[in-house]
Amino acid sequence: MASFDRTLVFGALVLCAVCSLACAADATTGADSSFDADMIEGRTFGHHFLKRISFAMIPAAFVVGVITTLLSALTVVSMKGLGVGVILLVLTISQVIARSFPAPLPPPVPVAYSAPAPAPIPLVYKDW
Repeated sequence: MASFDRTLVFGALVLCAVCSLACAADATTGADSSFDADMIEGRTFGHHFLKRISFAMIPAAFVVGVITTLLSALTVVSMKGLGVGVILLVLTISQVIARSFPAPLPPPVPVAYSAPAPAPIPLVYKDW
């Protein structure tokens, strides 16, 4: 946390220094107008800044696209491996739980069973 505080204080000091230099530059350009126009307008952030940036955007966009594609492929492969790992983990845990319980009793041995004898014919209807 102390390094974050130091970084924050350093950033604030740099920001103040840049602002004070910008104010001083505005004050000197207004007071002394004998400078040439090329000297007042900087080369890097001057008139052709958008042309330079647009020229550099195409390779930068290509690099960002390649990096994004590679990271996406890495994410898909990692998720696939994670899915296989989760399935194996579930199978292992289920085996451990199944082995921790006692084995179920075997089914009972089948006993021979005979059907009941048919009902006897009543004597009343025997000679019809």
